[in-house]
Amino acid sequence: LMFFSYRDFTSGPDKILEKINFGRAHHRAIYFVGKNKKITIKELLSILQITKQSLSRVLNQLVEEKYILVSSGEDKRTKNLSLTKKGYELEQELSKIQINNIRRIIKNTNEQEINSFKLILYKMIDNKNKIIFDELNN
Repeated sequence: LMFFSYRDFTSGPDKILEKINFGRAHHRAIYFVGKNKKITIKELLSILQITKQSLSRVLNQLVEEKYILVSSGEDKRTKNLSLTKKGYELEQELSKIQINNIRRIIKNTNEQEINSFKLILYKMIDNKNKIIFDELNN
């Protein structure tokens, strides 16, 4: 059930990403950079839980293609990430597909069912990752 739901939930954005030679890792990076203004590379690594090497490959592509801007933080070692206009537009296009899908489903779902589903999803998150989730959603 989870596999089929996830596959269908990501299929719309996957088609758009494929046309520009990006994948789900690019989508995740764009999404979280867009959600968190001036997120650092370290913070993004913590959220995505991937290696620096994996993020570097994806991030370099996103910077080269002008979807993400890298700037210096408070000290020279800290790098802040933000979406460019092009990155913001892509993030909006990808998210709109998924948001519309969720809205369509929610239209035919009562509040108790929605809250139960949200609780199940939350309980699936590892305790240490709940802290990260809670911080992102304050």
